[in-house]
Amino acid sequence: MIRFILILVASSQIVLAQYYGSFSNSPQYRSTAGIASQIKNLTRTWVAGNNTLPPAAYKTGVNYDKLAQTRLAPAILVDPEDLELPGTFDARQKWPQCKSLNTIRNQGCCGSCWAISAASAMSDRYCTVSKGKGEFTFATTDMLACCHACGDGCKGGQLGPAWQYWVEKGVSSGGPFNSKQGCHPYPIDICDPSGEEADTPKCSKKCQKGYNVTNVWEDRRYGRVAYSIPADEQKIMEEIYINGPVQAAFVVFEDFHAYKSGVYRHVWGHVVGGHAVKLIGWGEENNVKFWLAANSWGEEWGLNGFFKIARGENQCGIEQNVHAGLPSYQKHLEYEGIFF
Repeated sequence: MIRFILILVASSQIVLAQYYGSFSNSPQYRSTAGIASQIKNLTRTWVAGNNTLPPAAYKTGVNYDKLAQTRLAPAILVDPEDLELPGTFDARQKWPQCKSLNTIRNQGCCGSCWAISAASAMSDRYCTVSKGKGEFTFATTDMLACCHACGDGCKGGQLGPAWQYWVEKGVSSGGPFNSKQGCHPYPIDICDPSGEEADTPKCSKKCQKGYNVTNVWEDRRYGRVAYSIPADEQKIMEEIYINGPVQAAFVVFEDFHAYKSGVYRHVWGHVVGGHAVKLIGWGEENNVKFWLAANSWGEEWGLNGFFKIARGENQCGIEQNVHAGLPSYQKHLEYEGIFF
């Protein structure tokens, strides 16, 4: 039997000199087809093409200049030497009972990727860690509107504080835009062609009318511990394989908007901004190792909302800022006066 111990060690500063700087203003292409035409002779490991929305409608939302100072202490799984990782892994296959793993969220016209990918990974882990016995759809809206330490709502945020908020304050439930599902459904629709950013929703202590819970505190579920994962391919793989998907930040360049299939590597364009997604597995395609990731740009982008990005080379910083946590299945009951 393998013994896994969670160790939190001191956080270190992450150097992002190869990517970091003021994000450039890029030429405004009216369609991703225009970008695909620009780079058709440059891509080697992936295919570019036309996605549904114009590039300006695909929002990012990670405040990259604050990632290092808000990074949580790393966690290390000890005694993993007996663990044999497969060459290909997809969390959807290991935990088929967890419906959230197949769900692609859409951040719409809001820089909420930091909150939406965190809430998505929390939903996954609430199920995977319980081996399918627990299901809860964590709401992006709650963190986006109420976690003031996380950042600036639709104008961007950070990963670490979002996971810490889950532990300290809990996160309510909520389905997609216009769904009427959960306490706080997502309030922001997809972008119109202008890409004008939506306003951050106001923090509400009440659930939507018609939901079976009124006070948000009665609806929230909590994390037990939150942490970052060392910037190491093997450690990230171990974490995903044992506990489920993780959240990762990376730098988006113009060419990423036009991704359709294959293993993404940046080949062209200016920096657009910092972005956060969910890593759910890995594999190898045409001798190129990749991470399998879920984006938050809707199901009509990329591979039905998913994408592959080169693994083991910190492509666009994808392995440098990875966060996760473990759920608590009892803390919300304590707030209702039931103590364990």
